[in-house]
Amino acid sequence: MGVAVWFVPHAGSAVYETLQSLILSLQTLFPDAPAFEPHLTITSQLKCDSKNDVQQILTTCVAAFGAVKTRLKEDNETIVSFTGAGIGKGYFTKVRLLCPENKYLMGIAQIVRELFVAETAEEASQWLLEEFRPHISLVYSDMYHVNQALERVIAQRIEDTLDLSLRENAVAGERNQKSWSFSRLSPGWSLPGTFKVVNCDGPIQDWHVLGSVEV
Repeated sequence: MGVAVWFVPHAGSAVYETLQSLILSLQTLFPDAPAFEPHLTITSQLKCDSKNDVQQILTTCVAAFGAVKTRLKEDNETIVSFTGAGIGKGYFTKVRLLCPENKYLMGIAQIVRELFVAETAEEASQWLLEEFRPHISLVYSDMYHVNQALERVIAQRIEDTLDLSLRENAVAGERNQKSWSFSRLSPGWSLPGTFKVVNCDGPIQDWHVLGSVEV
């Protein structure tokens, strides 16, 4: 994964506390699940070798966010919201909240990817269309298959914490063991929020923030 950019709800905000509570609640269901901060990964594998690189990445994030901030307010939209939840087959996608691919979030992700990861603009565009699936991870785990009893417990805890009803999707998709849609769109966050450049090499307990900026 290397170095990544996270967009994090403002520490102490209601959404931060709600998501952190949900992460800690679900963590108890998976013996190998580590604790981590609620975040949406904008992109990973960044070219970042110095403090100056970290600062350039953060400056780009602020500029990209600033370019859409006025339109966000005019359209009454948020950068991050939740449409459903899923249980995946991979370690980093074990349990997560699914986010819509709104044009503002996609635009920020493409700019950062183009400037600090991809070799060309076309490569960044292809990644955006084919690979970028915005989500909020709730559990990291190597448990490959989650049985139906555990699925029900996971769904119940998500419903109780977010005060939403889940509807099971008929087709989960190739990346999912199970997925649900929410009865309504759940608001996430835009302002205030924090962009963080995080070194994600090695075990999760060794991950560390290289720099951050609030917007």
